[in-house]
Amino acid sequence: MTQPQTPEPAVPHDRQPIDPVIGRASDEPKDEPERPIPPNRVYAYWLLTFFVVFSGSLASLSWVGFKLFQTNADRINAVLADQRAEQTAFSQSLAAAQTELNQTQAQIKSERETLAQLRAEHQASQHADAQLISAIESKIAGIQERLGRGEMAWQLADIEFLLTRAQERLSIANDPAGAAIALKLADGHIARTALPQMLPVRAAISEALTELNSAAAFDRVGIALSLYRAAAQIGGWPLAGSEPKSVAGAPGTPPSGQVGSQAPSQESATQAPWYISWPKAAWQPVADWFSQQFSLTRFDEPVKASARAAADRETLLWLTAVREALLARDTPSLTAAITQAKSWITSHYASQAPAPQAVLDTLSQLQSDTQTQGVRLAPIFSAWQAAKATLAPSSPSLTSPGPNSGEAQP
Repeated sequence: MTQPQTPEPAVPHDRQPIDPVIGRASDEPKDEPERPIPPNRVYAYWLLTFFVVFSGSLASLSWVGFKLFQTNADRINAVLADQRAEQTAFSQSLAAAQTELNQTQAQIKSERETLAQLRAEHQASQHADAQLISAIESKIAGIQERLGRGEMAWQLADIEFLLTRAQERLSIANDPAGAAIALKLADGHIARTALPQMLPVRAAISEALTELNSAAAFDRVGIALSLYRAAAQIGGWPLAGSEPKSVAGAPGTPPSGQVGSQAPSQESATQAPWYISWPKAAWQPVADWFSQQFSLTRFDEPVKASARAAADRETLLWLTAVREALLARDTPSLTAAITQAKSWITSHYASQAPAPQAVLDTLSQLQSDTQTQGVRLAPIFSAWQAAKATLAPSSPSLTSPGPNSGEAQP
């Protein structure tokens, strides 16, 4: 709808035109009422605006929908193409796998047939080997049955020989180390027999080896060397009735009775004039030597150098006898020499001095070790005779009497 145009009123010719910028001062504004807009024209404007907006929105939505449809169509086509390609590849892989499976099943079938054949051959070979082994075992059993008694008798004879040698080394040669070696060899032979009847024999051998090890640890050479070194120092031992060398035997040390009297004299000598102190200083070495040549006994009797030399010579002889008997393993002579040496040293020397006291301690320890280190092999031979009687009571070779057992001193 269009509104009809209204004609503008004509301007009278007698009026002067009004300058739109400057105007006239005489003109006064006149209030004219505003004319309202017709309703039809307002509706038309709104309808036109709505139509334009709706048309633009519809066109935009159509364009966006078209683009979206085109994009989705391209994506769907690409996905379908990928699915077709994957399905084709999967079908080909499945066909290849099926082919390989058929081949594998054929190989497994052939392998099973081969395995069954091998099992049959193995069972047949096992049966043949079992028959052969049983035949060989029967033959070996027959051979062992024929040779068993002779071999056992040989082993028992060897064991008895080693036990006898151990007894000889211990009782005759006084050699605990050699006896221990023989017993160890006998124990090895008994272990190889693997007989339960020999267990008491092995137990007795073990106890004897323990005692022999303690006896073998007895250092004879070391004790002999210590006695030799002590014998070389006999000349410095203080005699009985005199003070130890650390007090009275040191050079330049006066006897106990002269200490109190000599101290003031020394003090006075330092204060005396030179013509008095010089002769005393010159005479002092002679006095020291003279004091060393004599010593005081219990009865205050002087002992000459010859008597001291005789006592030292006798002590040296007794210590030498102890060393010789110790190294020769002569137990009776060793015991007698130890007793005589201890008695002589106690009666002729000051036993409180360090050197004589050390020798007396060594002799006492040697005497105690000699008396206590006795080894008995009687239990071994008793167990041996019992084991032989259990093994073969009717065999004369196994029941022969062993050597006489007893005690031995190392």
